[in-house]
Amino acid sequence: MAAKLVRVEIIFSQAVEEDFFDAFREKQVAYYYTKISGVTGAGISNPKLGDAIWPQLNQMFVIYCDKEEAEVIVGIVEELRKAYPTEGIACFISSAESR
Repeated sequence: MAAKLVRVEIIFSQAVEEDFFDAFREKQVAYYYTKISGVTGAGISNPKLGDAIWPQLNQMFVIYCDKEEAEVIVGIVEELRKAYPTEGIACFISSAESR
């Protein structure tokens, strides 16, 4: 039987990466994750394209976990959005199955 999981994707400015790791350790979540560096794109904040015009880059975490852990992670995202209102921090959750 497949385990019930959720997929949490967090896309954020490089500037707040250390804050995410600190919060994950403090709340004891996201022990297992995939980090994608150098993510480019445009969202509701300034574009992060890694070029001469928009030189910053984003990072991305992909985390598979149970619903309870995802709720803690969403709380961390909300806290960091309040602490850094001008930095882009996006979070998406979808269902997933382990096979």
